[in-house]
Amino acid sequence: MKRRVIIAAFICTTFLVGINNTVAMTCVDLLKEIMPMPKDIVKKQLEAFNNQDIEGCLKYFAEDLKVIVLPEETVMASSKEEIRQHMKDQIDSGDFLPAKLIDISSNGKFVTTTEVKDDGKVKSTITFIYYVEDGLIKKMWGAPFREDSTN
Repeated sequence: MKRRVIIAAFICTTFLVGINNTVAMTCVDLLKEIMPMPKDIVKKQLEAFNNQDIEGCLKYFAEDLKVIVLPEETVMASSKEEIRQHMKDQIDSGDFLPAKLIDISSNGKFVTTTEVKDDGKVKSTITFIYYVEDGLIKKMWGAPFREDSTN
Protein backbone atom coordinates (compact mmCIF):
# COMPACT_ATOMS: atom_id res chain seq x y z
CA MET A 1 0.00 0.00 0.00
CA LYS A 2 2.72 2.49 0.95
CA ARG A 3 4.67 1.64 -2.19
CA ARG A 4 1.64 2.48 -4.36
CA VAL A 5 1.21 5.81 -2.58
CA ILE A 6 4.88 6.70 -3.08
CA ILE A 7 4.78 5.75 -6.77
CA ALA A 8 1.55 7.73 -7.32
CA ALA A 9 3.00 10.74 -5.49
CA PHE A 10 6.15 10.57 -7.63
CA ILE A 11 4.14 10.38 -10.86
CA CYS A 12 1.92 13.26 -9.76
CA THR A 13 4.80 15.53 -8.77
CA THR A 14 6.57 14.73 -12.03
CA PHE A 15 3.49 15.86 -14.00
CA LEU A 16 3.01 18.94 -11.83
CA VAL A 17 6.21 20.58 -12.95
CA GLY A 18 5.00 23.32 -15.31
CA ILE A 19 1.42 22.00 -15.63
CA ASN A 20 -1.92 23.50 -14.49
CA ASN A 21 -4.21 22.78 -11.51
CA THR A 22 -6.31 20.23 -13.42
CA VAL A 23 -3.50 17.71 -13.18
CA ALA A 24 -3.05 18.59 -9.49
CA MET A 25 -6.71 17.76 -8.78
CA THR A 26 -6.43 14.52 -10.73
CA CYS A 27 -3.40 13.59 -8.63
CA VAL A 28 -5.26 14.35 -5.40
CA ASP A 29 -8.15 12.16 -6.55
CA LEU A 30 -5.71 9.40 -7.49
CA LEU A 31 -4.05 9.52 -4.07
CA LYS A 32 -7.43 9.46 -2.31
CA GLU A 33 -8.39 6.38 -4.31
CA ILE A 34 -5.16 4.59 -3.41
CA MET A 35 -5.16 5.64 0.25
CA PRO A 36 -8.65 6.78 1.28
CA MET A 37 -9.04 8.98 4.33
CA PRO A 38 -10.30 7.28 7.53
CA LYS A 39 -13.53 9.30 7.40
CA ASP A 40 -14.23 8.04 3.85
CA ILE A 41 -13.58 4.44 4.91
CA VAL A 42 -16.10 4.73 7.75
CA LYS A 43 -18.70 6.30 5.44
CA LYS A 44 -18.27 3.54 2.84
CA GLN A 45 -18.49 0.85 5.53
CA LEU A 46 -21.71 2.37 6.89
CA GLU A 47 -23.17 2.64 3.39
CA ALA A 48 -22.48 -1.05 2.74
CA PHE A 49 -23.94 -1.90 6.18
CA ASN A 50 -27.14 0.01 5.41
CA ASN A 51 -27.43 -1.79 2.06
CA GLN A 52 -27.14 -5.11 3.93
CA ASP A 53 -24.03 -5.84 1.87
CA ILE A 54 -22.18 -8.02 4.37
CA GLU A 55 -19.06 -8.63 2.28
CA GLY A 56 -18.98 -5.00 1.12
CA CYS A 57 -19.10 -3.90 4.74
CA LEU A 58 -16.47 -6.39 5.89
CA LYS A 59 -13.89 -5.32 3.32
CA TYR A 60 -13.31 -2.20 5.43
CA PHE A 61 -12.51 -4.20 8.59
CA ALA A 62 -9.19 -5.68 9.71
CA GLU A 63 -9.23 -9.45 10.31
CA ASP A 64 -8.56 -8.89 14.03
CA LEU A 65 -11.18 -6.15 14.42
CA LYS A 66 -12.39 -5.51 17.97
CA VAL A 67 -15.82 -4.01 18.69
CA ILE A 68 -16.28 -2.81 22.26
CA VAL A 69 -19.54 -1.60 23.82
CA LEU A 70 -19.18 1.20 26.36
CA PRO A 71 -19.38 1.95 29.25
CA GLU A 72 -19.03 -1.68 30.39
CA GLU A 73 -16.27 -2.33 27.82
CA THR A 74 -18.01 -5.52 26.72
CA VAL A 75 -16.32 -7.09 23.69
CA MET A 76 -19.10 -7.57 21.14
CA ALA A 77 -16.78 -8.99 18.48
CA SER A 78 -13.10 -9.77 18.23
CA SER A 79 -12.84 -10.73 14.56
CA LYS A 80 -14.21 -9.98 11.14
CA GLU A 81 -15.88 -13.41 11.16
CA GLU A 82 -17.84 -12.55 14.32
CA ILE A 83 -19.11 -9.35 12.66
CA ARG A 84 -20.10 -11.36 9.57
CA GLN A 85 -22.16 -13.72 11.73
CA HIS A 86 -23.71 -10.85 13.73
CA MET A 87 -24.83 -9.06 10.55
CA LYS A 88 -26.11 -12.29 9.00
CA ASP A 89 -28.14 -13.07 12.14
CA GLN A 90 -29.67 -9.56 12.16
CA ILE A 91 -30.62 -9.75 8.48
CA ASP A 92 -31.94 -13.33 8.66
CA SER A 93 -34.06 -12.63 11.76
CA GLY A 94 -35.63 -9.50 10.28
CA ASP A 95 -34.19 -7.38 13.12
CA PHE A 96 -31.88 -5.41 10.83
CA LEU A 97 -32.26 -1.64 11.03
CA PRO A 98 -30.21 0.75 8.90
CA ALA A 99 -28.25 3.42 10.74
CA LYS A 100 -28.86 7.06 9.88
CA LEU A 101 -25.61 9.02 10.04
CA ILE A 102 -26.27 12.19 12.04
CA ASP A 103 -22.71 13.45 12.51
CA ILE A 104 -19.18 12.45 11.54
CA SER A 105 -15.82 13.96 12.42
CA SER A 106 -12.23 12.82 12.28
CA ASN A 107 -8.97 13.41 14.05
CA GLY A 108 -6.10 11.58 12.40
CA LYS A 109 -6.76 7.84 12.54
CA PHE A 110 -9.86 8.30 14.73
CA VAL A 111 -13.35 8.88 13.33
CA THR A 112 -16.36 9.63 15.51
CA THR A 113 -19.93 9.15 14.33
CA THR A 114 -23.37 9.63 15.79
CA GLU A 115 -25.80 7.15 14.27
CA VAL A 116 -29.52 6.64 14.92
CA LYS A 117 -31.62 3.50 14.52
CA ASP A 118 -35.38 3.83 14.97
CA ASP A 119 -37.92 1.02 14.63
CA GLY A 120 -40.87 3.24 15.57
CA LYS A 121 -40.92 1.97 19.15
CA VAL A 122 -37.36 2.39 20.34
CA LYS A 123 -34.89 4.96 19.09
CA SER A 124 -31.23 4.08 19.60
CA THR A 125 -28.58 6.76 19.28
CA ILE A 126 -25.09 5.31 19.12
CA THR A 127 -21.84 7.21 19.25
CA PHE A 128 -19.04 5.22 17.63
CA ILE A 129 -15.33 5.85 17.72
CA TYR A 130 -13.52 4.07 14.90
CA TYR A 131 -9.76 3.54 14.81
CA VAL A 132 -8.56 3.23 11.20
CA GLU A 133 -5.07 2.00 10.35
CA ASP A 134 -3.60 1.10 6.94
CA GLY A 135 -6.98 1.68 5.30
CA LEU A 136 -8.90 -0.72 7.58
CA ILE A 137 -11.05 -0.31 10.67
CA LYS A 138 -9.12 -1.99 13.50
CA LYS A 139 -11.23 -1.02 16.52
CA MET A 140 -14.70 0.32 17.21
CA TRP A 141 -16.05 1.60 20.47
CA GLY A 142 -19.81 2.08 20.65
CA ALA A 143 -21.76 3.98 23.30
CA PRO A 144 -25.50 3.32 22.85
CA PHE A 145 -28.37 5.34 24.27
CA ARG A 146 -31.93 4.01 23.93
CA GLU A 147 -35.17 5.90 24.36
CA ASP A 148 -38.86 5.33 23.74
CA SER A 149 -39.74 6.65 20.26
CA THR A 150 -43.31 7.47 21.25
CA ASN A 151 -42.23 10.38 23.52
